[in-house]
Amino acid sequence: MELLSETDIQTIHKQCSLSKKNIQKWYITDYSDNLVGYLGEHLSLFFETESERRKFFIKCVPRFNSFRANYVRETAFFNKEYIMLSKLFQNFRDNDGLQKWRPKLLYVKEELFVFEDVTEIGYIMPSNLSTLTYNEILATIAALARFHAQSWIHEEEKSIELDRPYRLWEDYADYLSEPERGQPWRDTGMRAVIDFLKIYSKFRTKHNFEEIVNVKIPELYKIAEKLMKPSIKYRNVVVHRDVWSNNIFLKTLDNGKMHALLVDYQTVLYCAPAIDLSALIYLNTTKQFRLKYTKKMIDFYYEVLCVELKLEDIDITSMISKCNFVESYTESLAFGMTQAALVIPMIAMSDDQRKEIFDNPETGAVLSEVSRSQEFIDVAKVNKTYKNRVIELFDDIVETFCIHQ
Repeated sequence: MELLSETDIQTIHKQCSLSKKNIQKWYITDYSDNLVGYLGEHLSLFFETESERRKFFIKCVPRFNSFRANYVRETAFFNKEYIMLSKLFQNFRDNDGLQKWRPKLLYVKEELFVFEDVTEIGYIMPSNLSTLTYNEILATIAALARFHAQSWIHEEEKSIELDRPYRLWEDYADYLSEPERGQPWRDTGMRAVIDFLKIYSKFRTKHNFEEIVNVKIPELYKIAEKLMKPSIKYRNVVVHRDVWSNNIFLKTLDNGKMHALLVDYQTVLYCAPAIDLSALIYLNTTKQFRLKYTKKMIDFYYEVLCVELKLEDIDITSMISKCNFVESYTESLAFGMTQAALVIPMIAMSDDQRKEIFDNPETGAVLSEVSRSQEFIDVAKVNKTYKNRVIELFDDIVETFCIHQ
């Protein structure tokens, strides 16, 4: 299968700073074994001229894993990102410097996207085996706030243009909803939470513990599903909902501050922005960190959002007050914590363990839609760091929603 034609290459060439230099050679290679690409394959595109070689980043539908390729097509996750990149995000500000929130898009077609490779300008991807530092988490929260601001900026501009209130849901509802085909993956992940708790929870000796989690955890995931839909209480934005290490790029600037960019917009939804913030926090921090810094993280998000909107002469209180945002964050925890519980067991293991479990097309459907509980339990038996990270989150859920209510 030809990924890029000569015409495609010329289009990309015109979009990058090499446009005045002739390409003598171009080629595509695998990107990196360290990139945990479940819903896409990642490649590098190289351009060579007389004086330099430039590298770009390709994301495409998986070519050699039939289950994953069929899955991203059936769930329309890849199509979600295609519509975001080719249509909606064309109306968003592509800011430079500190206001930049995503890598520059150079070329897009339905099953392949080409971006600048931000590792070429000093950005690095944090490790999936550890949580983010204080400076890293604030930089990531700032990128999220800048991304969220774009929804409201565009809606306000469109409202003025149409002389009536406009919301993105009018034009993009089909692409900002959770696909029904994705529900089995969530259900399987939920059952893995329950099974893992029964083996490793520090609360497992409590009276009726198994009965409690058998009832309470599914109830909690039902609440989370409602939060994944447009809110009738709070102003909605396009949310990323999957901001963990593999979808973050970080760079330490000359002034010593950290800057972050967000990638992979294939699981976007349209709902209250707080669910994105809570998911980000629970995906990337420890319980101890959250106890110490949650208020600071909420305040910082709101401050950055306020600044971004003010640059466009939009008063943040006309979108959401600080008091209401804090209230919304508290309500969002049912989503943020359960979303993290679906993702962390898959990403907190070593590369070798992950490949052994998830890279087999023959077992992909079973792990995705039937059961992956035993796989997680077995990894925890031999990997104490993995077990501790996973059960800390799971027990936090139990403590918050199951036994102290």
